[in-house]
Amino acid sequence: MVLDLLTIAGLPTAVGAAEAVYRQRVLDEEAESSERRAPFRLNSYYDAQSKKRGEVHNAIVVLRDGKLWLWPKDANTGLPEPRPNSFEAPHPFTGFYLPFPTKHLPNRPIPVPPVLGLVSTIPPDASHSLSPRSKQPKPKLNWIYVDKDTRELKYGARVNAREHVIGPWDWTEDKDGLTLNDEELLVVVEEKKGGYGWAVYWDPNDDRLKDLEVGKTKRVLRCSLERRSVEKSARIVVE
Repeated sequence: MVLDLLTIAGLPTAVGAAEAVYRQRVLDEEAESSERRAPFRLNSYYDAQSKKRGEVHNAIVVLRDGKLWLWPKDANTGLPEPRPNSFEAPHPFTGFYLPFPTKHLPNRPIPVPPVLGLVSTIPPDASHSLSPRSKQPKPKLNWIYVDKDTRELKYGARVNAREHVIGPWDWTEDKDGLTLNDEELLVVVEEKKGGYGWAVYWDPNDDRLKDLEVGKTKRVLRCSLERRSVEKSARIVVE
């Protein structure tokens, strides 16, 4: 009889564990749906009146020097224009949503809700690996994250991103706008003048970064980042 009582007492635990596994599988499948894995680029939208509107409206988001920036867009190709005094153009954000590996996040609850992350291909000179067949750099992906101290949007390998704000990223109700923590609270900061120095930041307090030094000393404008679908490219590797 004692054995029977112990068996009965253990049933809720077993049922609870099975339910947790099921819920985890449902969450994972939703986060990894083909729709969320469809690659896209990001364009900026700025509808306020400002003498700087021409620099920040309908620009394209690029990856450069470890951060995300706005960059003038070529009207014909929709891609970044070449750098001033150069034939080269910066690398456009080209990414999609992907659950961040929760096993690398400490103190997560069970079941573990997947944190919907954001990844992008990175500039070729940062890839460091060549395909033996093509002799061309093999595209790699880095995680997009917010620096927890400066609130700059950056890109990097998992080991770097996990120490900062890695999501949840998502889209707006119309699936066009980029959100973080279910809000469109992204801004751009004029770190350098001339139209090529607008860096993307996260503004969770919706105060134009007034609680940070950069918000007190630099021009800060609120922009929406809008998704633009692109064709899938070659096989890529997530770091």
